[in-house]
Amino acid sequence: MCLSAPTATPLSPAVVRPPTSFLESFPASQSSRGSVTWTTLFSTQLAAGVASCPPRGFLGLHKHTQPELYHVLSGRGVVEIEGAAYELEKGMTVFIPGDAEHGVRNEGAEDFRWLYVFPGRFEDVEYRFRAEGAYGSESKASAASKAKL
Repeated sequence: MCLSAPTATPLSPAVVRPPTSFLESFPASQSSRGSVTWTTLFSTQLAAGVASCPPRGFLGLHKHTQPELYHVLSGRGVVEIEGAAYELEKGMTVFIPGDAEHGVRNEGAEDFRWLYVFPGRFEDVEYRFRAEGAYGSESKASAASKAKL
């Protein structure tokens, strides 16, 4: 059974060496976005990487067009998707539909680490953070009714 049509472009295998020390994070001027660091492992036809959230840290509520998958590597955390909170721990996987508001918080005592996967290139993902008013016409009442991370 084929679940999707073949791609027009032939796919090539990719082997990636572990990153040496390149971690990305939000600059201090964007602290409302959160305290997460991430390393993108590859970003071509599929983007994948590892994100880490320290104890009491968070990734602010945001949206992007692309769907996303998280697979928890270590720790325990809460992923909120469209106002519903899901407690996750090592080995659990969550699918986040495209344009769904979501965020992460670490309420545990150790780093919460997860593998993230997007279709396409990571560079093409446009993050829209609630804390920055990037949702456009969402009403204040609607925004206030949603749980804050």
